[in-house]
Amino acid sequence: MRFKSKKSQDTGLIVEMTPMIDIVFLLIIFFMVAAQFAQQARLEMKLPQERGESAKDSQNTGLVINIRNDGAIILDVDSPPITIDALDERVQMAVTSDSAPWESLLIRADQNASTTTLNEVLRLLNKHGLSATRIATEVP
Repeated sequence: MRFKSKKSQDTGLIVEMTPMIDIVFLLIIFFMVAAQFAQQARLEMKLPQERGESAKDSQNTGLVINIRNDGAIILDVDSPPITIDALDERVQMAVTSDSAPWESLLIRADQNASTTTLNEVLRLLNKHGLSATRIATEVP
């Protein structure tokens, strides 16, 4: 006669939750830090106050052209200002190489910036076939 052993053989799978919780916390920290870097990547400037278009979904911005109140054109926060001719060369190189950042372009012009510089940038982009650009504003 065969007797059942006193050790119960539980074949259930034990799922450890600790590693999954660690990964979730690491992802939360990563996205919080990435959001802070995105905020610091923008130049501090006073944008014009206008209602503008309110999109329900957020759109990715490929490249941001910043125009400061003194008329300086800046592409990257840490880079020095560039001239309109240097911007023309960079746009020409990007358009001929079919670069994706130029497809979703955003222009951030300071409220007190000269409209002459903004018009020159818009004319330059239109010359290269990039007439569909967005101009950033603040909601009043």
